[in-house]
Amino acid sequence: MKKSILLAAMISSLFAGFAQNSVFLTIAHKLGNLNFAFNQASLNDLSQNFKITRVDYYLSSIIIIHDGGIETAVPNKYILVKGTASVNEFLGSFNVTSVEGVKFSVGVQTPVNNADPTQWLAPHPLSPQLPSMHWGWVGGYRFIALEGKAGSTFNSNFQMHGLGNANYFSQTQMAAGVVNSNSITINLDADYEKALKGINVNAGPIDHGVNATDLAVLQNFRDFVFSPRAFVATGFNKLEIFNKITIYPNPSSGNFNVNLSESSSIITDIEITDVLGRRVKSLKVNSASVEIQLLEKGCYFIQFINGSEVIAHKKHIIE
Repeated sequence: MKKSILLAAMISSLFAGFAQNSVFLTIAHKLGNLNFAFNQASLNDLSQNFKITRVDYYLSSIIIIHDGGIETAVPNKYILVKGTASVNEFLGSFNVTSVEGVKFSVGVQTPVNNADPTQWLAPHPLSPQLPSMHWGWVGGYRFIALEGKAGSTFNSNFQMHGLGNANYFSQTQMAAGVVNSNSITINLDADYEKALKGINVNAGPIDHGVNATDLAVLQNFRDFVFSPRAFVATGFNKLEIFNKITIYPNPSSGNFNVNLSESSSIITDIEITDVLGRRVKSLKVNSASVEIQLLEKGCYFIQFINGSEVIAHKKHIIE
């Protein structure tokens, strides 16, 4: 009994030494060395022309690797990545001081994968989507829906919808988290050119299932698509930018102002998420002062973005 109490005290002491930080995950959509765009011509590793017209996929079973290899699971977190829509997801607040990487799977784990999707209400990622991301109760969710055109004149259509409990693959990306005040951001690139590695898209594969090119796409997402963000030196000090951004009043009743000062020349976008990581507002920055209105009470995270890089986070409370 005494040993158990001592062990619990040691574990408690260990975690007490870590700081409480908000952890975010960002994904930059790429096509080779370029930023991804729909209907953008590219070549796969077989030197075949292709254009992507749809790329939707789920991420789940997320685990944060931190503070010397400790693994902390992010409970009940599902991310639906849709094409060019930016991914700046709040994973939660955890007792971490240094993030070394992240584990995750593409798809939805069992038994959730085979449950009734109508139990989830919008905007939950697992709620019914248009176009659909659910194949049926037996097949479950489409883990990935990748579609496009191929051939020298792009007259051949391809569709790969990968699914199946046996194809729920885990992967690990060792990407050092970027610390910004009381938040840490894990930044990944997703190169969709590599999603078609080794696949003869000229043949026009239409595979919705578990063991053809649909499986090859899932394996490519596991092995090749994701990588730690390749940052380009930006020449600005993130802590300095954080300190120059002011939000007032904070807390507010729903109407508040964001003053960017001279950082308005650096910050291109503002995105706001709630405590569940759901995006509630996106804004383009056109001036040094931005007026924002949010209707529901709660805690929100305001993300300040330069291109595809999140360079600062602020918290705002609506009472």
